[in-house]
Amino acid sequence: MSETTKVDVLVVGAGPTGLLLASELSRRRVGVRLIERRTSPAKHSRALAVLPRTMEMMDQLGLVNAFIAPSHKAKGICFYGRDRKEAFRSSMNELPGEFPFFLLLPQTETEVILVDHARKAGVEIERGVSFVSMVQTGQGVLATLERMDGTTEKIDASYLVGCDGSCSAVRQSAGLEFNGGGYGQSWLLADVVLDPGLDRNWLHGFTSMDGPIFFFPLPKNIWRIVLLRKRAENTTADVTMKEILEVLEKNNLGHLRARDPSWLAGFGIQHRRTVHIRTGRVFLCGDAAHVHSPAGGQGMNMGLGDAFNLGWKLASVIQGKAKAELLDSYEMERMPVIDGVMRMTDQMTKLITATDGPRAWIREWILPIVAKVGFAAKMAMRLSQLSLGYPHSSIVLPGRVAVGAKPGERVPSLSFSDLATKKASRTPDLFREGKIVFLVMPDLGIGYEGMREVMDRRSDLIDWHWMINKGAGRPTEARSGELVWVDEEGRVRQELGVEDHPSFALLRPDGIVMARGELCETQLMQDFLCRVFGEAFEGEG
Repeated sequence: MSETTKVDVLVVGAGPTGLLLASELSRRRVGVRLIERRTSPAKHSRALAVLPRTMEMMDQLGLVNAFIAPSHKAKGICFYGRDRKEAFRSSMNELPGEFPFFLLLPQTETEVILVDHARKAGVEIERGVSFVSMVQTGQGVLATLERMDGTTEKIDASYLVGCDGSCSAVRQSAGLEFNGGGYGQSWLLADVVLDPGLDRNWLHGFTSMDGPIFFFPLPKNIWRIVLLRKRAENTTADVTMKEILEVLEKNNLGHLRARDPSWLAGFGIQHRRTVHIRTGRVFLCGDAAHVHSPAGGQGMNMGLGDAFNLGWKLASVIQGKAKAELLDSYEMERMPVIDGVMRMTDQMTKLITATDGPRAWIREWILPIVAKVGFAAKMAMRLSQLSLGYPHSSIVLPGRVAVGAKPGERVPSLSFSDLATKKASRTPDLFREGKIVFLVMPDLGIGYEGMREVMDRRSDLIDWHWMINKGAGRPTEARSGELVWVDEEGRVRQELGVEDHPSFALLRPDGIVMARGELCETQLMQDFLCRVFGEAFEGEG
């Protein structure tokens, strides 16, 4: 006989996406259960890359060192033509951020880090528990779960989020189609030692008559080789080291002498997405909503981006700090990002796998030329995901912004200090409490009464911070407990694009600029916050 229990949010799937979402909800004091049908963590994973934008998110959570320590850094990717000479390279070195590199870390290791983070946030994975079905009611979702011993449980959840991968049971139960298809290709993967190795500071991609061959440097002096099978075999067909060596030898790469494989696998790639990533009180994140070619290492990072976008919004609504319509912005913001990444990875896949015709000609002859006139730098920005944003979202206020970080864009890397402790600080320090930040950049002689009244009504949702110029004292209007930062180098105003008058920047918990303006624009801010979060009420102060 099944029992019924209540919970704010049921998260199905404890991969990186589900782990991050559950942690974000729990640290905001939202009741969450995280279930996973697998009884133990996966031993191998194809996902490797942790991108610069993802590192910024992890930095906000205090996890950056945990990711960097076991990883291998790569500056970018080098591509080589059929003559084995370098055609062009896309470098991360000039990216506008603190992490101008790829982190190469198996997804299994990423999960270890996020499992520990989840536990510290109060979340434990319920393993061996499968999602069976659900029914949406007016006030929530009634889900049926099944344990390994056959017993069932009914969960009455306010919201349900499917983070359960490309074969998502949540997606199927919600009746959402997974449109798209496969590429009709079979790939090989081998984790090996190379003698001699390639330059471990870079990812390497070689074109060949049979398709691309990639080499990814991993920790512990291991290389991952990924290549197209020379014949159309089923993706589940046995992979042998002999087959790998034959392909390398045939394509003048036998001198690398691959040996001692620690993992061999075959796989296919898909290009699919749902039309919607929300239906009522059910949401989809990560591979449950979108899968695409691994070109560019976007997949896992996209799922983490979904979770980071959704977590603070769900928590705000559940805790009564925002109206339910705030959740509409999840699909509004993420679907254009998903579509853009899917187009990019599809184009990259077709370009790198072409063996003849216009695409092969463009790859071999045109790309090396355009790479030298800015293409490589633009590609690095797209691959890093630093250029992704939500400029057309209904919950950002465009305003009259000409320079600096615009509403809808990521908060740039800022350096400043804590006035009280003199400690050097950075952008992540603004978001340690996980709240929206109202960052005030004042000038003397200006009153704040109007804006104070607006923000005081939402003090449980928005934190008031100060950013003063070097040499200035603590603002007399600053209240006890309010953080006061010092713009030591005078660059914060420049990076945020504000003029030399009393200004503010409203910064979202997911590291996105929500609004910018002048402190005198009280009514504009009041109307905007009311539209996004609902009628204001007196907060706790």
